[in-house]
Amino acid sequence: MYEVDSPPFLEIPASLVEKMLQKTDEIGGILESSLHDIHSKREKLRVQLGQTGLLDNDVKFENTRPLFSCGVDGAYAIDRLLGSDLLFAAAVEVQGINEKLQNEKKVAPDHDVFVSPEKHNPENMIAARAIMVEMEIKLGASAQYDIIYLDGSLTTALIHMYKAINFIGNINTKSSDKIKEDFKDFLISYKKILEFENTDKYYLGIPKYTSRNDIGKNLHWPENYDDRAILTLILNPGEFTRPKLFTNEEGWHIRLPYEDEELTILMQQVILGIKNLCVVYYKPHSWCPALRIEMPSAIARDEVKLNTVLSNVKNQCQIPTIMEPFPLYMADRIVKHMAPAIPAYKQIIMKQMNELDDHSEKDIFFLMHSYRTEGGS
Repeated sequence: MYEVDSPPFLEIPASLVEKMLQKTDEIGGILESSLHDIHSKREKLRVQLGQTGLLDNDVKFENTRPLFSCGVDGAYAIDRLLGSDLLFAAAVEVQGINEKLQNEKKVAPDHDVFVSPEKHNPENMIAARAIMVEMEIKLGASAQYDIIYLDGSLTTALIHMYKAINFIGNINTKSSDKIKEDFKDFLISYKKILEFENTDKYYLGIPKYTSRNDIGKNLHWPENYDDRAILTLILNPGEFTRPKLFTNEEGWHIRLPYEDEELTILMQQVILGIKNLCVVYYKPHSWCPALRIEMPSAIARDEVKLNTVLSNVKNQCQIPTIMEPFPLYMADRIVKHMAPAIPAYKQIIMKQMNELDDHSEKDIFFLMHSYRTEGGS
């Protein structure tokens, strides 16, 4: 089970902790050496960015129009019970910081949730994650805001859906049915996000973790650091990299949960949208790392639109202790409370089971006993 705020090293044997601590000097030395290497090359790397036309700053953002934004994030969890797996998936939408517009425009927060018992299967995690991804994409596409921040890369949804399609091909469960039933709406929503069809909506992908090096590979930067890590160290506050198409190394293919001509066309359009995604790295404040911001090329190639979305990013990163856009931070906090809430949720189920039938409480307890909860977001 997930433990919230448990003291570090509390249940680890003292001898194991001692061995871990003995390695801190070695690990610290390795990391410090990498950091020193980047610092020593900082000016050279900045010159490279300038010479290739990739370095820019936000001094021209002052006249941009303020917009209303939200963040969308999801989480999933599997509770491994004695007789089944209990699948959870949820997605939430949270409003951003925008004091000037709060009194002019109020939008009720939206959310979605899926809970279902399934037969034991180590791959159930793939299905739960796919349902979460479908919820996130549909929630983002239907959000009643000007700018919609999506947690993670804009390519992640298709990658996880590929895995789910391979898994659900020969099974018939509630989770597989859910994925298939929502797949068309998922593709329609995904296409809307990637193609920037509605010019009044801006969709941005903000991954917390990334190993991409679209810039570094072209400029022959150190391979042991990804773009975001290096740019965090070399960009000054207010600087960003000019939009750049992804390094297109992934092999995107048409994979569908069932044969359908309309789905084939939609999937082709989604893949085309992914191939035209652009990336910008932006360090809005001194307290922020460089944010990787993924966006449709229709936004990236329009200076007014680009300045508008980056200005909003800067406004949503005003709190020094929060190193990502505020609505994504809040959405993440909300969905991460799903897994710790599972024990209380199961208590309610057990109470209802006792009221519905005369099974012994002991049997119900054994049936609902979990030996592991797994999850992610």
